[in-house]
Amino acid sequence: MTVLFAGACSDTKTDPAKWTEDEVNAWFDKKEWLCGWSIHPDVSVNKKALAIAYHKNPERWQKAFEYLKTTDLTNAAPGKTELDVENLFASVAEYLPKNREEVRFESHEKYIDIQYVIKGEELMGITTRDNVTADEPYNGEKDITFYTFDGGDYRLATPENFFVFFPEDVHRPSISTGDSVMVKKVVIKVKVE
Repeated sequence: MTVLFAGACSDTKTDPAKWTEDEVNAWFDKKEWLCGWSIHPDVSVNKKALAIAYHKNPERWQKAFEYLKTTDLTNAAPGKTELDVENLFASVAEYLPKNREEVRFESHEKYIDIQYVIKGEELMGITTRDNVTADEPYNGEKDITFYTFDGGDYRLATPENFFVFFPEDVHRPSISTGDSVMVKKVVIKVKVE
């Protein structure tokens, strides 16, 4: 049954680490990897990193996107849901986004983030590790490193798009757009190995 499910969303018999940029773009643009979920990935998503991670653990990614597609996220209660023991879980939260100066950049080592704003909107700061210096060392228990950095690219997170952050992606989530609007967001944590 796993084999049938694995093939349902994407071809998993190739090595995307060896793909050309055109091959990566073709795989990404077909969107079979989304398993029918109709939300668009933000333009910031690293397509090659996604293809490599997806093909290493297709079952995890398929479970993640199936969860996003089939769960009534609007009515999902805040809290954590295990989807595959320690390999995959979803956390739903509701909060008021903060002012930019109240939020630090962060990165993770053990898990890749899929972040999707269910209701409301927020700004998401994005940069890479080579642009920042950690001001709080990696906490293995919480799987997080914090950085102080004022640069980066800022993207609008809405119910129309989602973000994927790999260990090399430093991100600054939960920033207010200026409106005091509650945000409901789900973060899916996909274990790297």
